[in-house]
Amino acid sequence: MKLFAIALVLAIGCGGPARTTYARHPGSPLVFDRASAKPETLDIADKVFAAHGGAAAWDAAKQIRWKQTIIADGKQTTAAEQAWDRWNQRHWASLQRSNGGAFAVMYDIYGSFFAGYIQGRTGGKTVVPSGEAAEGVKIARNAWKRDATVTFAPQLMFEPGATLEYTGPVKDGEVELHELKLVFDPKDSAREGLEVHLYADKEKFLVQKVTVKNAAGELSGYEMKDYQSFGGLQIATERKNLGSGEVVKVTDVKVSGPDDDLFIAPVS
Repeated sequence: MKLFAIALVLAIGCGGPARTTYARHPGSPLVFDRASAKPETLDIADKVFAAHGGAAAWDAAKQIRWKQTIIADGKQTTAAEQAWDRWNQRHWASLQRSNGGAFAVMYDIYGSFFAGYIQGRTGGKTVVPSGEAAEGVKIARNAWKRDATVTFAPQLMFEPGATLEYTGPVKDGEVELHELKLVFDPKDSAREGLEVHLYADKEKFLVQKVTVKNAAGELSGYEMKDYQSFGGLQIATERKNLGSGEVVKVTDVKVSGPDDDLFIAPVS
């Protein structure tokens, strides 16, 4: 039975003609409509995009995997790992448990497949009931929506169906920053209702701050710092929540092709 289940997964994954473009949400346009943005917006956004790696690096980043920790009051409160398979629009997330091991889930961002398992300290995997996995996926979806949107905001500006607006220079203390407003395609169910503001410096065009307002009107803001290059992408490896003061540290970033093995659910 176990071999049959694995063979079935592989057969489904290998069926049909190979896709030559990134998977998108249902009803998505093929590309960002540059005609929908003003020339000034495109001029600033192009410079911000280039400063964070540009189109070639982003197109090559079919999967991005990273670890992150949350530090509050000087103490680590959460340790997790995520993988965003951009090519197939899948997400895998693993949360370290206090008693050792980790709870992991995987799911299709725009589909119905999901699964969850407990990974023991020695590496063994135990499937969890579908109800428990579904609850884990809810948490993982919210984490992906927040973490991927904030971490990769500069690269997401030109998502198909998105609208982009330059709202002018703004003052942040004594520093003047470029402000860009990003709203995703209304048909993008995974990012529905999100409004993102990016604040980039005028010299290097690196994003210094990101704010995100969700569909409920809740606003969160982050100071972005400690940029490093991974696979040609400039990624902020530390961000501070401007409300709670929590610090998120991003480490062990790996940019690669899709890791299909990661998304094969263990069978009991």
